[in-house]
Amino acid sequence: MDERPDGIVVRGAKAHISEAPLSNELVVVPCRAMREDDKAYAVSFGIQANAPGITFISAEPEMKEAGNFFDYPLSASVYINDALVIFDDVFIPNERIFLKGEWQFAGHIAHMFGNFHRLSAETYKAAELEMVAGAAALMAEYNGIAKAGHVRDKLTWLTYYTEAVEILGLAACEHSVSDPDSGLAYPNPMHANIAKLFFADNWHQAIKYVQDIAGGIVATAPSAADWDNPELRPLIEKYLGAKLGVPTEHRLRLIKLIRDLGSSYEDVITLHAEGSLAAQRLSILELADFDRYKAAAKRAARIADGSYDAIYSELPEFPPRV
Repeated sequence: MDERPDGIVVRGAKAHISEAPLSNELVVVPCRAMREDDKAYAVSFGIQANAPGITFISAEPEMKEAGNFFDYPLSASVYINDALVIFDDVFIPNERIFLKGEWQFAGHIAHMFGNFHRLSAETYKAAELEMVAGAAALMAEYNGIAKAGHVRDKLTWLTYYTEAVEILGLAACEHSVSDPDSGLAYPNPMHANIAKLFFADNWHQAIKYVQDIAGGIVATAPSAADWDNPELRPLIEKYLGAKLGVPTEHRLRLIKLIRDLGSSYEDVITLHAEGSLAAQRLSILELADFDRYKAAAKRAARIADGSYDAIYSELPEFPPRV
């Protein structure tokens, strides 16, 4: 960042910015807390996406064969344009600048962005996890193994995982907090970070269970072209059929859905979108009220060291004397 009387000139890049090339405006914010020697990077501003000096380099498209919903039930219709956004001496006028070298506030902006962004992750993931759990239950049914003990255990775990993510996301909304100066209400940071960490840290386990129930056919199922071939379809019907009463086509379509759900793109974006696992763990540790936790332990251990806690110091002695 170079400062001018009428604004700043920015150079550098922001990585994997989803849908940036499809936007009319870009809002740039710091991605972490900063020190004084980082002040040249402590910038936040708004700029038109087609401003001179801005270049977008899009990631390889995840979309597979647009319109082929047999082989790619999800990725044939979904395209997220993740781009590297490069700023090559882009001028930002003063009226579009929100932060200009005030490094002390970079962390506050990054954290507030994370509060909203992590909640947005929980909302879409709650719906997606219902799809994952449903795919596992349906595949167990199609394969005729729904009553097997290990399958029931996996379905129980997937239910707990799915419902817990939704409950944590709701808690972040229902226990929202507000900024004392502006009155801005925002998701509860502790609940939002826990929800994001919980679903991201357990995603691979969920996909493992679904793939285990489905079997290796997820990787080796024939394509839509083979299914549509009148010479091959009877053979596929015969050898890749589901349990009696379930059309082979239904089983194949579900297999393709499970493959889409377990793609490398889904795996990586679940871990790293809205912040990495390390980012959530750091936020949770910073937000932890260890003084309250310690007060609970002191009360139970009858440690009277003169410290005061608004909750535990006001409670009766514990455990009560008999």
